[in-house]
Amino acid sequence: MNLRGNYKIHKLPGITIRNRILRRHPLYPSKRLENVKTFEILKKTEKTAVLLISPETGRLPESMGNLARYISGKTGGLGEVVSALCEGLRGRGINCHLATMNLKKRFQGENNVDESAWREIRYKVDPDKVHLVSSSIFANLPCAYAGNSFLNAAEFQKEVVNNIIKTVRAKNSGRLILHSHDWMAGGVITAYAKARGCQVLHTVHNVHTGHIPMEMFFGVDVDSLAWNIYFSDEYGRRCIDSQATAIKSATLINFVGEKFLKEVIEDYFLDRSFIPPSVRQEVKAKHHLGATLSIMNAVSPRLYPENCEYLVRRYDHHNDVMAAKRDNLVAFQKKTGLVVDPNAILLYWPSRLDETQKGVALLEDIALKFVIEHGDVQIAIVGNGVEGDRTHEEILGRIAWASGGKITYQRFSEELSMLGYAAASDVFGASLYEPCGQIDQIGNLFGATATNRDTGGYHDKIEELRLTDDSASADCGNGFLFKDYDPCGLWYGLSKSVQFHRKSPEVRERQIRRIMREARKRYDLDTMVDAYVRLYETLNGGEPLA
Repeated sequence: MNLRGNYKIHKLPGITIRNRILRRHPLYPSKRLENVKTFEILKKTEKTAVLLISPETGRLPESMGNLARYISGKTGGLGEVVSALCEGLRGRGINCHLATMNLKKRFQGENNVDESAWREIRYKVDPDKVHLVSSSIFANLPCAYAGNSFLNAAEFQKEVVNNIIKTVRAKNSGRLILHSHDWMAGGVITAYAKARGCQVLHTVHNVHTGHIPMEMFFGVDVDSLAWNIYFSDEYGRRCIDSQATAIKSATLINFVGEKFLKEVIEDYFLDRSFIPPSVRQEVKAKHHLGATLSIMNAVSPRLYPENCEYLVRRYDHHNDVMAAKRDNLVAFQKKTGLVVDPNAILLYWPSRLDETQKGVALLEDIALKFVIEHGDVQIAIVGNGVEGDRTHEEILGRIAWASGGKITYQRFSEELSMLGYAAASDVFGASLYEPCGQIDQIGNLFGATATNRDTGGYHDKIEELRLTDDSASADCGNGFLFKDYDPCGLWYGLSKSVQFHRKSPEVRERQIRRIMREARKRYDLDTMVDAYVRLYETLNGGEPLA
């Protein structure tokens, strides 16, 4: 018989079932029946749900429900990765849910709705697959990490533990895989999930952690979770180390870049303090058990240049790329106060102004001297300071003013940031370390080369540009790397990029088209989603999720 649908066949000894039935019949013979066929019971199987937990997200697919269109709290690459994963999983028919923070004021601003209209949305729109954690503590914050990030995390983790996990799990007959993102989604969330028998995948987007004082978890039965928690003593108080706890509690952990995983395990950066010893220790322990892996982030097709709503001229690698980029360059120059010059080489910094990781101080050291020495070069910076610190915003503002229209600094907006990618000749940074990085990926997709330090995710993704015109055996590569974390290293990397962008339009057009084409294949969303689905199915005992 051809049975359709998702069914699992349970085989039982047919003789036993048959005998029990027949013994009730008055004509049942005393002698045992022979050759009784196997009796089969068909039972419809339930599919396992996936609950993504993240403090932030980019734009969500409409298949997540009507509320999804109003939710976007992106502050970095994490948000875009989470939204891309939601998009890919829902497209495969997987029962995907997302728990994230209700950054009410930000959501209202992005959707141009007042308090009354927002209340109508929250009270009358079915959240469906999106589970918002609401609290007055972070309702008015611009991002999850603003204000008191430890208090934000504690509020978020308590609600996920006390309500959301139970709700989503109950709706799916107890079948749930939990996928946590970043330290804010770790802590008691992952400890609770492990204690309650959920399979947990934790993605390490960065190695920062939060030491949350125990008293902030009032209302959570922490004692019952103690075996799965990494405790620390900070500020003279007993705390929960959220990132180390997430790694300790997870069934599997994955990094978003292979090189950075190796750097953590092989004791890179011991002279720096940005990798907490607790995190390094727990990653090594998981690696020893064979429970670590890496999956490179991908970019949502929504961010491709032919789909980006913020460009004055959309394009892809099949079009006149250089002409389209010139049009977008002029529009960007007019918006930012740069000297309007469609032939300028625009070096674009789209990262936050983080002196600990991103190396913004190196940029400040060379920017003005670089554009003076390279008369055909302009530099654009679009990004905010870290956690409300405006020191570097002010420094870059003064540098831009002194440049006479050769350098611009602008605070982050999605519209301006994406237009900058379309205008850029090269997208660059100066990272001390980088778990993955996304600016190089988007830059390549938008027809720009990428320049950065040879570390972590940039080591994984940037290959030195080599041309047959320069006697290479084949055209290959997508950008430029430099080794030393100092101003001279950044100057060297940018100088190599400028040399390429001074080549003839024919040479540049041919290479840019190739870079765009190869980036689409390498950073394909389906490839990333396939890798995560395989992990989910492994955690699900080999059973499919759709």
